Amino acid sequence: MIRILARAVAPAILFACFATSAVPARAKPVVEVAFVLDTTGSMAALIEGAKRKIWSIATAIVDSNPDADIRMGLIAYRDIGDDYVTQKVDLTTDIQDLYARLLGLKARGGGDWPESVNEALHEGVAKLSWTQGPQVSRIVFLVGDAPPHMDYADDVKYPETCKKAAEKGIIINTIQCGNQGATTPI
Repeated sequence: MIRILARAVAPAILFACFATSAVPARAKPVVEVAFVLDTTGSMAALIEGAKRKIWSIATAIVDSNPDADIRMGLIAYRDIGDDYVTQKVDLTTDIQDLYARLLGLKARGGGDWPESVNEALHEGVAKLSWTQGPQVSRIVFLVGDAPPHMDYADDVKYPETCKKAAEKGIIINTIQCGNQGATTPI
C-alpha cells in the first residue's frame, strides 16, 4: 500500500512559473525534483511499487511541463552499518539515466525499525545542486515505510531540515509505503 500524505496539487498548477519584470516573458520555467527513497530490507515487498510511483510522478511532471527545464535527482538510503547510508544521484536533465538507476535499486539491510531518514532528507535538501532564484519550482518526495532514527547524535533532525527546505523554497512531500502507524505522524 502506498499513500501520499501530502496535499494533492495538480502538476500544472504546482509547476507554474510566473513572469516578473526582471525575468523575460519567454524564460523557460525551471522545475527541480528530488526523490528520497528508503531501500532498506523492510521495503522488500514495497520497493517495486514505490519505484513505479516515483516514475509515475516523474513522467507526470515531464508531461505536464513540456516547455520547462526539468532536472531530477535521487537519494537512496538505508541505515548505519549497511552497504551504504545514502547513495546520491545529483539533479540532472538525463531523466532516462535516473530511471535506470532507480530500477537498479534493491531493498536490503536495515535490521532495526528506524532508518537514516534524517541523513537522507538532509542530503536531499542541503547537498543537491538546487538552482537558486525565485523562478524555480523545487520539490522533494520522501518515500519510505519507517520513521527516522532520532537517536543518531550527528544527524540533522528532520524538523531542522524542513525549516531549511522552507527557507530555500523547497516543498517536501511524503509518500508512506505500507501502513505502519508509527511512521504516519513523522
